[in-house]
Amino acid sequence: MNFLNQKTRILNTKKELNWGILGAGIIAHTMADALKNTPGNRLVAVASKTTARAQTFAAKHGVPHAYDYQHLLDSTEVDVVYVATTHNFHYQNARLALEHGKHVLVEKPFTVNADEAQKLVELARARKLFLMEAIWTRFLPVMKMLKRNIADGEIGQVRQMTISFGGFVSPEYKERLTNPALAGGVTLDMGIYPISFACYLLGELPVEIRSMAQMSAGGVDELASYMFRFPSGCLVSISTSFNLKMTNEAIIYGAEGYIVFPEFAAGQGFTTYKHEGTNTISDETVFNENRPYHGFEYQLAEVAHCIKSGALESKIIRLDETIAIMQVMDNMRQDWGLVYPFEKS
Repeated sequence: MNFLNQKTRILNTKKELNWGILGAGIIAHTMADALKNTPGNRLVAVASKTTARAQTFAAKHGVPHAYDYQHLLDSTEVDVVYVATTHNFHYQNARLALEHGKHVLVEKPFTVNADEAQKLVELARARKLFLMEAIWTRFLPVMKMLKRNIADGEIGQVRQMTISFGGFVSPEYKERLTNPALAGGVTLDMGIYPISFACYLLGELPVEIRSMAQMSAGGVDELASYMFRFPSGCLVSISTSFNLKMTNEAIIYGAEGYIVFPEFAAGQGFTTYKHEGTNTISDETVFNENRPYHGFEYQLAEVAHCIKSGALESKIIRLDETIAIMQVMDNMRQDWGLVYPFEKS
């Protein structure tokens, strides 16, 4: 709550940012709700390939304008565009928004591959426009608390992490995750969260990567395991799936203790267990946040703060890091032979 209040105090003293949402799917509805809870931001337009769908969305959320893509991008009222389309369209849609002079927030994954990501970043920098990947969990107060806890040496040097993140995909998400034409697969859709989590907490990018994946009948990764070595020496083991119920938990092992973070990605607390170089736990401390909203509000506050202060990227998720993480996933997909149909031309 403190983080959101700090950002919104800044926003309340300046002009509102007018947002347009490109795409009217499930994630767009979540963002529309979050915009209502974030002072200094106003949703003024939504666009869909289907006009009727955009109109239905606008009516539900009280959005003044329902457009097709081109009319939204041409609108002089829209300051920043949130790209909420399926993965395969992120690059195309974000590029068009930048070319029309809009600041852009792109739903994760930023693009399908690192080459697309690099091109978007170069365009945004050339046009002097703000650009960011929407890894909403990075901006949660509990994540900032966890990173600070580790940086302060609460459990000593971090030496290993194990992260489990997966579950059976619900029907409304099935097409997006299983269809190769939509850049489906668990790594781009879910695996990106624990990869980003580890990089954020360690403040590093992996220097050595090992991975394996089980492909679905449709030809995308439905179950994957990754092992990363970081410059600090920390080893990170990640398991993820959209077709297997997992514990959804992160455990961070340090030289002087360990941290258990349940409900990975959306949890609101963690527990620190400390020892004195033995197998006996000498101290146990629970850390909890009081989150009043869903959580998207925190990344919205960051976007607005950056744009209004003239920053072209967020310090919390740098664009070069976004490109590097896309390259990590590219390398793993290459090892598995997973190439999407539209990447072959």
